[in-house]
Amino acid sequence: MLKIMRENLKHLKWVLWFVVFVFVLLIFVDWGAGRLRGGGMEHVAARVAGIEISEKEFLREVRQLDERLRSLYGQQYDLLRSQLDLGQLALNNLLNKALLVQQAKKLKLQVSDQEVAQRILTFPVFRKDDGSFVGEEVYTRILAANQTTPEEFEAELREGLLIEKLQKVLRQSILFSDAEVDREYRRRNESATFQLLFVTAERYFPSTQATEAEAKAYYESHQAQFTHGDQIKLRYLLVDPLRLRQTLPVEEGRIAEYYQTHLSEFQEPESVHARHILIRPEGEGEQAWAKAQARAEAVLQKAKIPGADFPALAREYSEDPGSKDSGGDLGWFERGRMVPEFEQAVFSMGVGEVKGPVRSQFGFHIIRLEGKKPARQKPLEEVREQIRFKLSEGLADAEASRRATALREKISAGKLASEEQWRGLADQVVSSHLTPFFSLEEGTIPGLGRDPAMVEELKKAEEGFLGGPRRTPRGWVVYRVEGKRKAGLTPFAEAKEEAMEGARRLKALERVRSELAARRGEPLAQLATSYGVSLTPVKDHHRGSSIPGVGVAPQLEEAVFATAVGAVSEVVVVGERGVALAQVEAKKVATPEELAAGRAALRKSLVEEELSKLLDALVAEAKRNQPASINRELVERFKPTQG
Repeated sequence: MLKIMRENLKHLKWVLWFVVFVFVLLIFVDWGAGRLRGGGMEHVAARVAGIEISEKEFLREVRQLDERLRSLYGQQYDLLRSQLDLGQLALNNLLNKALLVQQAKKLKLQVSDQEVAQRILTFPVFRKDDGSFVGEEVYTRILAANQTTPEEFEAELREGLLIEKLQKVLRQSILFSDAEVDREYRRRNESATFQLLFVTAERYFPSTQATEAEAKAYYESHQAQFTHGDQIKLRYLLVDPLRLRQTLPVEEGRIAEYYQTHLSEFQEPESVHARHILIRPEGEGEQAWAKAQARAEAVLQKAKIPGADFPALAREYSEDPGSKDSGGDLGWFERGRMVPEFEQAVFSMGVGEVKGPVRSQFGFHIIRLEGKKPARQKPLEEVREQIRFKLSEGLADAEASRRATALREKISAGKLASEEQWRGLADQVVSSHLTPFFSLEEGTIPGLGRDPAMVEELKKAEEGFLGGPRRTPRGWVVYRVEGKRKAGLTPFAEAKEEAMEGARRLKALERVRSELAARRGEPLAQLATSYGVSLTPVKDHHRGSSIPGVGVAPQLEEAVFATAVGAVSEVVVVGERGVALAQVEAKKVATPEELAAGRAALRKSLVEEELSKLLDALVAEAKRNQPASINRELVERFKPTQG
């Protein structure tokens, strides 16, 4: 009986994204926990917001969490278990659940006895063959055999239903327009490969002058720049691994050696190509599921007719908006990508076979297998360039670290501090930069990106502090704190030097922009040589991601995607840093049809992501306002055994 119960109940889960409440009826083990005395926490694991989590509930959650993780990770779990704090994880699950139930009750959400009864009937173990309830006696006996009572079981179901209702209310408040969904679809799916020419303002900055009137105009038009919190300005030298890679060849012998010692890295798992027709239940309860199954059976009979046009049937009958218009095509996928019921069915099929109806949480699937690829070891020739790139990354990083260390020693020994001295250390691989004043509270360093450890170091640094070498998202840097200033609106008299510098930079940028615009018809490689810079190859750039040597640059990105393959983009000024031109080599752009086809599925995904954030925020706020009392002695019995 227990085996049957495990097989039938293991797929129930609470919808809550971070609380995996899969109800697996198992015989509970005492885990040697005993009973705690003193402190008013006897038989109690925690109290929060007037809610008490019993020791029994806690031990049950620990046990179920352990079983779930063992099922998920298999033989690897023994190693993982020694590093997991199961007690804390289980307690967090229970506390989060309790606080969400409390939030649902604050919204006056309720679950009726009838709703609980209907949920109980979703468990096959509690249904007779005709779908009716097994009766109180059998129901109670099954639960008693597993050391729980109808009251405890139904209370847990009621809480789960309350959380589902809370999620439904929150989900209804989350709206994404078609334009927002399309923008996100493009960000995730569009890419471009191009050659980038980037000329910084430094080319003409030293020889460019500005008048006080121009500085005043810059100050007036950049008020936000001069209204600030505590700020800092950095000068830094960047050793760019991307440029180094082009100078460091990788020996063929090293590529072959890496391949032989990392064979598992190049194994391609078994994959299948399938189509499906999804029939969803219209409503809740077993009656709705039974009607859906009947409709699915009828469609299955049509799909099994020799010569049947499965894609046409999918377009006519499928209720999966993500694949309906493409004839139910799911493409190629590996194990772990689909829900377990679907995966088990499709990987057991032969090519051309039609199977169904297969029930999952989404409804009933009718599946046709289009193709199957066995697991294989990718040959060296297929992955040679992939390995070359990976090894060159390691070589470039090591060389960049060495060069940055040498630069730090040279600056320190020579007490080099001026702009001219630092610019004198630049070459084809090393570039010199000066940031504007910026706030460390934003967590991002202009030109370098997010680096929490570096930000924390800079918060404590005084003016003149020399830091590095440090690896950043853009490469290895050595840096110096050029200035610090307190929060407030900086008067022009005090900001004059910075405003003058800004005005000079704008004029230098304009010189570069107008010059590049006039020479735009010349080959990019020829332009790069004349400016003494290297072209940067940018491969498979996705919208919103950082561009090597430039950073996140929306205007440049838009210019690239607006340029035809083989053509050169318009001249783009990137902030106040430099001017860019890009020659587009390849592009993957979403068509209106693809946008329309993917809109519904992506909108659902975005809503679920936003729902997760809302739930997280609700729980975090509740924890701040209502700290929990925790039985530490009990929880710490499950701390990791090592690490």
